[in-house]
Amino acid sequence: MGNGMKFFVFMLAGMAAVAVSGCSGAGTPPATVQDPTPNPTPGSPNEWTWMSGSNTANQAGSYGTLGTAAPANVPGARAGAVSWTDAAGALWLFGGAGPMVGGGCNQLDPLCWAGTNAYYNDLWKFNGSEWTWVGGSNTTDQPGSYGTQGVAAAGNSPGARLGGVSWRDTSGNLWLFGGTGYDSTGAVGALNDLWKYGSGKWTWMGGSNVVNQTGKYGTLGTAAPGNFPGARSGAVSLTDASGNFWLFGGAGCDSTGDCGSAL
Repeated sequence: MGNGMKFFVFMLAGMAAVAVSGCSGAGTPPATVQDPTPNPTPGSPNEWTWMSGSNTANQAGSYGTLGTAAPANVPGARAGAVSWTDAAGALWLFGGAGPMVGGGCNQLDPLCWAGTNAYYNDLWKFNGSEWTWVGGSNTTDQPGSYGTQGVAAAGNSPGARLGGVSWRDTSGNLWLFGGTGYDSTGAVGALNDLWKYGSGKWTWMGGSNVVNQTGKYGTLGTAAPGNFPGARSGAVSLTDASGNFWLFGGAGCDSTGDCGSAL
């Protein structure tokens, strides 16, 4: 962690002594444990600082007022969210799945998880001291609101999900692809939708607005308008020096319609 770099970590499912907060699986949420240092000062290099959230697991989120930062605001506990860092160094967080209500499920089994988990589509920003609820719903399991492909609109929002991937482009826009969650109809499965967030609005850029779509591979090594990755969750991604997005693997749907295998 040299060269003055700072790293932020939010959530580890099932772990108590990390900076997490979120909702109880059933019944009344446990009482929130207050951060004793609401505006902590980052420590020396090579040291961790507890910046926000509770030191106990399964804590409920505190949303506050949409678009307004406040010391009491904090996302609920979750796993499988995606995150970005913007040009100003602020941390952004989207979606994920809350604590399980019922028995154990395989993370790659969306129908099982849909019945035992709360999926989020909330968007948050952390400026280093306070959280802001920026967009999405403060209730779980919301379908996507896609609007018109390629057109930004205030009413657009990706459906609730976990296991997507994210990039930031050279213009500072935030991008989101795929995951397991809710499509435009409220169905649950693997997603291959591509979204861009910029200037306070989401834009549906490509892919399908319904779940479990096969991949359109085209010709190896040749870009084409009809090419598109199949629906998947748990892929890996990066951005290269030229600003290109790269995507690899995951669990989802291949070109033959097999939606139950690793890619």
